[in-house]
Parts: sequence; C-alpha cells; structure tokens
Amino acid sequence: MSRIGSPEPIAALNRVRILELDRCWTEREPLVDIRNYCPDVVPVERICPYLRRTAADMLNVAQNSLPPGYQLKVGTALRTLSMQKGGWDRYHERMREEHPQWPLSALRRATNKYFAPYDQKAPPGHCTGGAVDVGLLDPAGNELDLIAPTKGWDAAYTWFDKLSPEAKANRMLMVEAMLGAGYSNCRDEYWHYSYGDSAWAVRIGQYECPYGWAHPPVAVEADYPEASATGLLIETERDKTGRVLRASGELAFSSDTRDSQTGDSDCRLSVGIYWANSVPVTLQIQLPPAIASGCSEIPLYAGDGNQAWEQIATCERVADWLHVHLIPAYDRTIITTHMPPRKDEE
Repeated sequence: MSRIGSPEPIAALNRVRILELDRCWTEREPLVDIRNYCPDVVPVERICPYLRRTAADMLNVAQNSLPPGYQLKVGTALRTLSMQKGGWDRYHERMREEHPQWPLSALRRATNKYFAPYDQKAPPGHCTGGAVDVGLLDPAGNELDLIAPTKGWDAAYTWFDKLSPEAKANRMLMVEAMLGAGYSNCRDEYWHYSYGDSAWAVRIGQYECPYGWAHPPVAVEADYPEASATGLLIETERDKTGRVLRASGELAFSSDTRDSQTGDSDCRLSVGIYWANSVPVTLQIQLPPAIASGCSEIPLYAGDGNQAWEQIATCERVADWLHVHLIPAYDRTIITTHMPPRKDEE
C-alpha cells in the first residue's frame, strides 16, 4: 500500500522551533474549555476538556461544515504529562509482551507510532493543547462506522483503501471537515488532527510552531452522578512556564443531599479534584450546621473513584470549616466523606 501524507520522525519533530518557549505562560495562547467553547461537539466522559483557543476555533469550523445533525465526537483533547506517560508506558508493555524477542529500539518505534514519547524535546501533540482525536455521530447520536469491514486499529491509516463504501464515505466526511478547518492529520491515525504543535509543523513543511507544553488549571467539580458539593472555587498557582505549583480553593457540603436508600437527609460530601496529580492542594470546606454542631471528627477519603482509596491524613477542624491538605495521586481524584465499598465487597 502506498502511503499518502507526511511521515513524522521524532528527529524531525525535535528540530522544530517552538515559538512560545521564550514567553511567560500568561502571554501564550490560552486553553479554553471545549464543553463551553465548542457547544455543538460531543466530548466523551472523563475527558480533559481543553484545547488552545485557535484549535478550538478550528473545531467549531469543522463542526459547522458538517451536514445538519451530524456531530464530531471528541475522544481526546489535552493530555497531562501523567496521562501521556500512562498511555505510552501501557502500550510499550503490551508490545513487549506480544513481541518478547524485539530489541528495545523496535519496541520504542512500535510504541511511538501510536503514542508520542514524553521524554523528547518536542512535546506530544495532545500535551500542547493543539491536538484532538475525533469520531463522527449521525443525527440520531449514533457513532458512525469508520473502519468496516476491519476491527480495532487495522484500518487506522487514514487513507486505508479496503474500507466498505459506507465506512469510506463516513470517514471522508469527517476527514474533509477537519482538514478543511485548517487541521493537519496524522496519516497513521484517521482520528488524530492537530494545529500548532511540532507534528503539525513537520506535516506541512514548517520549521517553527507556536505551541509547546500546556498545563490545565486544577479544577474542582461536581460533574458525576454521586457528586455532592456546592460553592466550588479554586485557584491555580503556576511558574513562568505555566507548570502548576499548587492550588487552593473553597467548597461546601450540599445542603439537599439525600440517602439513596432511605431518602433521609444525609450530609455527605463527594467532589472531584481534577488535573492535580502530584500537585499540593489546599481546600477550605464549609460544614453544614448538622455536622458542625454534632461531629468532632469528619473523616475524608481520597481516591480514583473506583477501588483505590486512602484516608486524608492532613485534615484540621477550625470552627465550621475543615482545612484539608493533600497531594492527589490521580488526574481525577475524588474526595468523599463516605468511601464506597470495594467492588469485590458489594
């Protein structure tokens, strides 16, 4: 199969000059939250929902160019360093298990084909806020087939020539919308598009690009079904490059929380602290009167929302407030007063 599109060797990416490196992060193009900035696209759950403003503008252009009712589904936008590292490391281990006879150089090449390395001069595209992975939904909200008759990544190459007529038409509708909006495409991944990162520059024959590493703000959110918190405020402190140093915020117990079994008033707290992996976070949590007057100790737990939970050790009671200090171990950390049972205990 002949290959259409430009290759993206790591050495070429590392030679691209990143224009914003000499600027303080406050002077660089900001990230925007695509949940608000791109209201007609559909982000998947648990996405890190940020893109650079220009890349988000392009995403809106691509969405608006689709036939009425069709929507772009965003599977990945910004990635934190820990997210990128986790993906690369897991795929590298998979390659090692599948090909134990391969040398390290071959394993790295195989991994780099689908996960940009995080230990190079050129940042991975998703870590710049300039890259986005997309799919396509029909007017009924169904995900359109872009790979038939294959499965998995067999048809990952954008210009794969053995697609069914329907899958090819669906794929080209999406590809043409994204390219027409100004993105460039990674030829080995029909879903991956970028603007402004080093890979974009290599694909279009440029020697400079605007975007380097981008770091999302720490967020405190109650955006999942079990959440119960209100008055959510948080501020992120950064260094000159934009890397997050620490965060501090306030929140309160929800006043209308009910026990899911009895329906009785139930003073519980459950809130998400996002994009603060390994970052010191300080929270001031206002207690409701029922707890403030009746409880001297309020245990809090931090975890991944599944099975990994630990009690927060640094938690001080001052009048009607809890002063909490923690360093989250996950990109999406849940803080709660009632640790869920382990799945094997349910």
